[in-house]
Amino acid sequence: MRGDGPPENTLAAFERAADEGADAIELDVRTCKSGELVVLHDPTLARVTEHADVRSVGELGWDELRRVDIGSGHRVPLLVDVLELARGRRLSVNVEMKRDAPDRTAIVAATARTLDAWDPRHPVLVSSFDPFMLAGVRLLCRRPCALLMHRDARWHQRTSGFARPLGVMAVHLERTLASPATIHRWQRRGMLVNVWTVNDAVEARDLAAAGVDGIITDAPRRVREALADRAC
Repeated sequence: MRGDGPPENTLAAFERAADEGADAIELDVRTCKSGELVVLHDPTLARVTEHADVRSVGELGWDELRRVDIGSGHRVPLLVDVLELARGRRLSVNVEMKRDAPDRTAIVAATARTLDAWDPRHPVLVSSFDPFMLAGVRLLCRRPCALLMHRDARWHQRTSGFARPLGVMAVHLERTLASPATIHRWQRRGMLVNVWTVNDAVEARDLAAAGVDGIITDAPRRVREALADRAC
């Protein structure tokens, strides 16, 4: 959640998403120095602490990282804590493994280990921009995967060919890539198509009309209301 809500990737933000009618939550994971899988988007604490703390997440063990205030007393959670919350609130989970880390192998191993031990009845999807990280997860655990697609043309061309060989079940398209033709092309290949990050009500209705399978948003209430209006 952003704007006037709780800081992103916090337990309070996920609670608010549930309260606003989200069916699922998307989060970002990376490992800290002591190896725990933490829920944090950036490789450093600079942005989330408004530059009060600029240390790298990889420099901090969990005992130290857990004490950092990332806004109004909120703390960085562990993935297992978010999974527990999501299961209790009946939310599916999309776990994005961050590729901007010095040791991607550690993130892959920790993600696979955590999710392989987690409740198999709880719907959890693993996503990444890095097809090699997804390949590693698919070798190590049984969770479904999705390949993230960015609007950068060079990156998109390099990664899109990996989707089918990887055996991923979904592609997550950046919103500017999500034309009706592109959505239908991926669906004809047997892929679910989810689109990020869509906060505009009109755009959400257009994507729903185009047949997209899911919308990733910072504003679940606004999007849900927009789609409900479309259905009336």
